[in-house]
Amino acid sequence: MHINATSLFRRFMPDPSSAWQTDDHPPDTLEWRLLDAQQFLRPGFMTLATVRRGDVIVDFCWSFASTWAGRMLGHTASGLPGKRLRSVLAGNPGRETVFEQYQRAVELGASRATLQVHWASGAQDTIRHGAVRLGDGVAVTLINVSAARRAHELALALKAQRAMAAPHARPGFATN
Repeated sequence: MHINATSLFRRFMPDPSSAWQTDDHPPDTLEWRLLDAQQFLRPGFMTLATVRRGDVIVDFCWSFASTWAGRMLGHTASGLPGKRLRSVLAGNPGRETVFEQYQRAVELGASRATLQVHWASGAQDTIRHGAVRLGDGVAVTLINVSAARRAHELALALKAQRAMAAPHARPGFATN
């Protein structure tokens, strides 16, 4: 028996954006903006193998990237495997810092983390790269720190908006 996990997941966990975009929740409301910001709180995960010239690490090559890792880096997850780190991050001022972080994780066997600014989909976000050695490569988790800040600020704004609206609500009716 073959089970399609993706469709099974969607059956029980529908796309939240379709439920929110209604007449009661147009996309320009704080609720919609908070939901949108929360979508980018999902961590990304990827693995990269070393590319060596002799015993020297000269680059890293993607072997796997999750959907969210690809999005944070401005690429599709399926497009990253086989690509080189220095090529994908070309033009990014933090490219060498990320390379050195991954290199130290491989050579020293210690986990390392760094914050880097990445441009994706026209937005500039600060991404935390946490790297640990995985064989002759690294496993990396990516966390969008900017999205977490935006979600926090929007949650506070929504709470304040609801607090201001509460005294004006008619008795017996709940406010959103």
